[in-house]
Amino acid sequence: MTKPSPPGLAVRSNLSQQDRLDFARRLIVLPVALFLALAVLYPATVLLVLALPTPVGLVVSPICGVLIGMLFIVGHDACHNGFTASTALNHIIGRIAFLPSLHSFSTWARGHNGMHHGFNNVRGIDAVWEPCSPDDYRARGTLRRLMYRFYRTPVGVGFYYMIELWAPYHAWSVPVIYRDPKPIDVLDTLLVILFLVVQAWVVITVGGALGHGAVASLSIGIIIPFLTWNWLMSLIIFLHHTHPAVPWFASVAAWRTERGSVTGAAHVRFPWPFGLMLLSIMEHNAHHSAPAVPFYNLKRMQQAMATGDDYLSWQFSWRGLARVCSRCKLYDYELGRWVLFSEAERLREPSDIIQSDGLPRRIEPAAQI
Repeated sequence: MTKPSPPGLAVRSNLSQQDRLDFARRLIVLPVALFLALAVLYPATVLLVLALPTPVGLVVSPICGVLIGMLFIVGHDACHNGFTASTALNHIIGRIAFLPSLHSFSTWARGHNGMHHGFNNVRGIDAVWEPCSPDDYRARGTLRRLMYRFYRTPVGVGFYYMIELWAPYHAWSVPVIYRDPKPIDVLDTLLVILFLVVQAWVVITVGGALGHGAVASLSIGIIIPFLTWNWLMSLIIFLHHTHPAVPWFASVAAWRTERGSVTGAAHVRFPWPFGLMLLSIMEHNAHHSAPAVPFYNLKRMQQAMATGDDYLSWQFSWRGLARVCSRCKLYDYELGRWVLFSEAERLREPSDIIQSDGLPRRIEPAAQI
């Protein structure tokens, strides 16, 4: 009798049962060592920034934001119970790793694991970079239309997460707590608030001892790193599910038929060392196919999937980002294709789209990886 697949594994890929079991194997020492290194490096870098003259600290402080992002990826994997081989350890590590990004572990798990990974790219369910249809866009007020247009530019991409997702859904998790209160949500939210209060006190105290005023200390020790992390987060999740060759779906039925968990994600390759700092989070087809697979196995899994799955893979460049932004404005869910703002009033045939934009179509990944 065939054994059932472990939770979170890619049962619909070309991988064998043994492949899936191998990729799902979790470790203890390696991930814990990584977490401890980041947990020490982040506050040490904040202290270094505070020890520098304010003008220099303003330049260096974005590095703290990058470290917040790396800690967030650790927390993200722990939230999928895929970071270490211990569930209890994953819960502890995840809660701590999420603190610098001011995210509640339990409420993030509810939205991210349940809605996004349950039905990524499905209209009305997955709110992460969900594109408007032409009708939805026309129904918006002037300010909301302008904001939507801004977010889908190379500069505006970086502002989306903080304004549209973190502020309404994750800032202290108040909306979730008030709608559907659970004790763990309240405790996790109080933990985040306590962390911010203590962090602000420490930064102001240490900064003052090193010659900075309170405003300068908060700016270089907390605000600029937090804004940097938000900008990076917004860019990364945009790249995960936005490209002229990446579909969105009007219904769960269409998502299942088209294997949206894999086809609705993109594999965006970054050069070293940026790819290393992203901890394999860009191996996103593999991650959506099997969310519980730990980051240290995702690259091998993505490469193994390349022989049988049809997914998009492209090498990141700022020019490529600009092209993606120029094509991915609105989405016609009936025709199943992206459309430009100018096309909203006069839709053309589906074959007219994505012909000469210089971007790769959905391609055989073996030729790209």
